Amino acid sequence: MQLLIDDWRVDVAARTATRGGEKRQLSPRAIKLLQILAQAEGAVVSRDQLLEQIWPNVFVSDESLTQVVSELRRVLKDRGIVATVPRGGYRLTRPVRERARDGFELTDLDTSGLEARALCLEARDELVRCGPGAIQHAETLTAEAIDLCPDSSEIRTERAVALIRSHLYWSEGRNTLPQALCDAQFAVRVAPTSAPAHSALGYAHSSAGHWDAAEAAHQRALASDPHCASAYHFAAWFLMSRRRLRPAIRFFEQVGNLEPANIKGYLHAAQLSSVREPERCRRNAERVLVRARHRFEADPSDTRALVAIACAMALLGENASAFATIESIDTTGSAQAVYLASALSTIGERDRAILTLEELFDHGWRDLDWLFVDPAFVSLSSDRRFTRMRDSLKAA
Repeated sequence: MQLLIDDWRVDVAARTATRGGEKRQLSPRAIKLLQILAQAEGAVVSRDQLLEQIWPNVFVSDESLTQVVSELRRVLKDRGIVATVPRGGYRLTRPVRERARDGFELTDLDTSGLEARALCLEARDELVRCGPGAIQHAETLTAEAIDLCPDSSEIRTERAVALIRSHLYWSEGRNTLPQALCDAQFAVRVAPTSAPAHSALGYAHSSAGHWDAAEAAHQRALASDPHCASAYHFAAWFLMSRRRLRPAIRFFEQVGNLEPANIKGYLHAAQLSSVREPERCRRNAERVLVRARHRFEADPSDTRALVAIACAMALLGENASAFATIESIDTTGSAQAVYLASALSTIGERDRAILTLEELFDHGWRDLDWLFVDPAFVSLSSDRRFTRMRDSLKAA
């Protein structure tokens, strides 16, 4: 279990407090004190109660409790975090949230059926791998999860993300965005401090062009949990959509920093910086190669990893290797084809890049913003076929 207080993430089992790159150790009694005060939710806990719960069946002086309070203040670098109430006791002055070790809100786990959660994990895996039919399958899985557990913020959040991905990348003419917005709004109402819920709401607003609402939602997501990788990911997409590329690139890099297995964060950072910041592009592309090759060695059926390898090679100027890798990949029926289109354009295979994009457009690919910010696609602007596709999306 973890406790989130201000910018600190406290791991109860490990007795550590982490903030950014800083990690500090807490004594067992300081952890116990924090847990007791957190459970009181800001109410005063008397000194007698604290002495009895921290040192059960042992007589200690008030000075022992004072030392533990001082330790907690010192480790969290904030004297005001624990208030002393004269003739009363102590209370926390900051709100505390509990999270499971994998990042799910405990309040959500209490209301979510195990089957529903498993379905959402399957859906998330589908969206990460993004093989043929993956987006449609993720949409089906999250619909089943909603049927099992309609009142869970976690489940509604996963459903909203699946619907937005369907709307943007494989719509087949359907408009799933209104339902995604409803699910995200529901998720926030149920869990108003959930970073993933606010992040999904921002993603939905951004996809609908509700820019002010989107920015506000992304700010709330990161304020709720500044270590939430998905919050940085969707906030980066918002910034990219508004052509604020410098912070978008940094946010994409942060996704990779926070998730050791993540490939896409560094890949997007490399793509967006390929023209204006070639050294930054090279650094991120090399990170992509390391992670993607490791994943592909572990699972040779992981097409997503192979696609990332091809893209990274193209960005690093390894054109022959990139082309040979692209030739070995079958992305039929998969939204991953957009990455191959980008790589093909980067290595000069522009006609094939446009043909690949046309096939995606036939299945309802709607991510107009990426066509304006990826330098590989900007270079296609002189081709009438490309401008016709882009203009049709702008008019939709």
